[in-house]
Amino acid sequence: MSVVIETKDLTKTYEAGFFSGQEVHALKNMNLQINTGEIFAYLGPNGSGKTTTIKMMLSLIFPTSGSIEILGRKDIRSSEVKRQIGYLPEGAYYPEFLKGEEVLRFYGQLYGLSGEDLEQRVAKTLDIVSMTYARNRLIRGYSKGMRQRIGLAQALLSDPTILILDEPTTGLDPLARKEMRDILANLRDEGKTLLISSHELQEVELISDRVAIIYRGEMQISGTLTELLTDRDVTIEADSITPAAQAKLEQLNIKAEDITKERSLLHIPSGMSLYDAVEVCKQENINILSVAPRRETLEELFVRTVGDASRAESGKAQPATAAN
Repeated sequence: MSVVIETKDLTKTYEAGFFSGQEVHALKNMNLQINTGEIFAYLGPNGSGKTTTIKMMLSLIFPTSGSIEILGRKDIRSSEVKRQIGYLPEGAYYPEFLKGEEVLRFYGQLYGLSGEDLEQRVAKTLDIVSMTYARNRLIRGYSKGMRQRIGLAQALLSDPTILILDEPTTGLDPLARKEMRDILANLRDEGKTLLISSHELQEVELISDRVAIIYRGEMQISGTLTELLTDRDVTIEADSITPAAQAKLEQLNIKAEDITKERSLLHIPSGMSLYDAVEVCKQENINILSVAPRRETLEELFVRTVGDASRAESGKAQPATAAN
């Protein structure tokens, strides 16, 4: 796979205040590589530098140092590069007195489209996001999910190679999330590259090829989900655990939790043999229904990574970064 977006030692600093002599590092030596035809999730707590990175990729703000290459070009402000990027901001708003197709015509004209080319692109993008049925409705009558899909259609008007999406599923109901997830996966399968910034970690885990987690402007971890998510433990689903079995399991440091009145789940810690738990169930005549390994979730990885970074930062007894 070829690299579509690459940052090298990308850094952005701001003055903390007038005459303070201090700097705030919004981003510090960020190195990213995003490949063609993948969904890349860019994750971090609020204030970690995600939006700063995206704004620099869109040439809305400029780096203090370091560089960005998009499609192999260093001049990312050129019209040729910008035509290849579609952007959906968080909480996009459109004039409510316009119809869906009118919104797209307006943005299509900003892209330089006109006449039959414009009408074909409007029809094509409405079809991609499954909004053809609502093209003649006023935006004021759109649901949150419909507005998000019109926003995505706007980002697709120029048929870009790269899509940068900021919180594309926030506020959507489960059905709308599923629909948006399917649309994004289809776009990836067509060869487009998607950079997604989101706090909806369960959604991200379902469709992402690679993820990066940043904290306070610094990269903490990056890779595929297979590389990053570890096996946490083995679970045994069984009939309800008796008090006698509970006592034996506690001696083995095995946690048992009730799923329902009739079902319990036993957690076998990593490195411990599950046969001890099986033997307890056998001794107490408890039926075992299933045995399965449990992989760490993206949310657990995120919390662990950010927590480790926060604790490491707290342990550094050093003054705030000052301007040189």
